[in-house]
Amino acid sequence: MTAPKSQPYLKYAVFCREAEDAPDGTLTIAGVVDLLDLPAPAAPAGAGVMVQVDLQLAFCIGGATPGPHRLMVGVKAPGLPLDLPPTQRVDWEEGILFQRWIKTFRIPVQRPGLHVAAILLDGVPLGEASFLVRFKNNIAVPG
Repeated sequence: MTAPKSQPYLKYAVFCREAEDAPDGTLTIAGVVDLLDLPAPAAPAGAGVMVQVDLQLAFCIGGATPGPHRLMVGVKAPGLPLDLPPTQRVDWEEGILFQRWIKTFRIPVQRPGLHVAAILLDGVPLGEASFLVRFKNNIAVPG
């Protein structure tokens, strides 16, 4: 019998405020972001007013075969067209079980809703990470 050919898979992916991959192999993730409450913009939605949110995306891929691969991470935000970045060459060496990445993004927020990072290896979607944006009304409630 032969072992089945392994398929790449996404072990985890999370948006956070800060992530660090220490030389000893310890990964520290701080400030996981799954919901952002932002002040409601003064201008109506669609008026081109945007907030920029700086976040890190920590993710890990396992199960790839040795050799060169192409990694792409694209972020889709409500109200904005999908602008795919160029792919990144990744060399997977023999005996590597998984690889971790920490990527920093400045994500434009124009509307509330789900903001998603799709992770693809060699053009195949492996999974995604997401966070929800909610606008808070700045209306004072009479006491």
